[in-house]
Amino acid sequence: MSALKAIYRLAGETKTYIIEGVSLKGVNSGFIFSDFNNDKTFSISPDSVKEFDISDSSDVIFKSSESTNWESSSQEDYEFGFVIIQNEIEHQKINKAILSKKKVYGESPNAIELFKKLEAAYPNAHVFLTETPEGVLWIGATPETLLTKSGDSFETMSLAGTRAEDEEWTEKEFDEQRIVTNSILSELYQLNIDPKLSELETIRAGSVFHLRNKVSFFSDLPASKIASVLHPTPAISGNPKAQAMTTIKISENHERDFYCGFGGPHGISNSTTFFVNLRCAAISSNQIALYVGGGITKDSVLENETRECERKAQSILKFL
Repeated sequence: MSALKAIYRLAGETKTYIIEGVSLKGVNSGFIFSDFNNDKTFSISPDSVKEFDISDSSDVIFKSSESTNWESSSQEDYEFGFVIIQNEIEHQKINKAILSKKKVYGESPNAIELFKKLEAAYPNAHVFLTETPEGVLWIGATPETLLTKSGDSFETMSLAGTRAEDEEWTEKEFDEQRIVTNSILSELYQLNIDPKLSELETIRAGSVFHLRNKVSFFSDLPASKIASVLHPTPAISGNPKAQAMTTIKISENHERDFYCGFGGPHGISNSTTFFVNLRCAAISSNQIALYVGGGITKDSVLENETRECERKAQSILKFL
């Protein structure tokens, strides 16, 4: 066990919190942080959870203890993965998979200052900064909620499809959204949950827009149980999920690590919020690595998907 800390401000809220405590393996009460493959999930079991004055943070230090030799994904790597996914779609093994890339820069920014900028720029995002047992920091401003719980009331969301401000939605994005929505509803039905689906809406997330349906329901199941069934949603893996996960392993030559995992406060003040770790970066003592990706379907065009990744990277890159 080691002592760790995290700061976070949940989407739509104005208060920032700091949580400090010992690091425990797995899902426990406190601040949860889980990787994409659920191999390195840890919890910061709180000695204290208190409101954090981000404007007066001079006595709080977030500094990576690890030096790294990370490498960026090449465009050739990305194109190779794109071809593999579309080949799997053509042979009807999957109908969607997420392809990501890793963009590495030779600098280690001031993590607290970067957190302040993200928090100010993205009021409707979950903004977080956490230490990890490996000594690397993770920071992000994610638009996607995996699950919220208050009492026996829950809410999740289907979030997929991406476009720029000057573009229109196409059938490709609507198709992505339907895949994610249907998968989430199906998994909830299997838990004997009767969910309520909201109207489809467009939301802004930094320099891009997404399609979103909110899904609300009641259940006496633990939040961690429901989250384990929903994660990873097709919005970050693909569909069917098992086949898409296998395809991702073949298509990407980098480890996602905590990218596309989930995190957030669990069981604090009788509520839980798990966010999906998107629009995020890992910070070592000498580098920062940004992770971005997008859904590949039968209608995807390589040049468009490449542009989408670059736009998403700007969510953090423009503040470095």
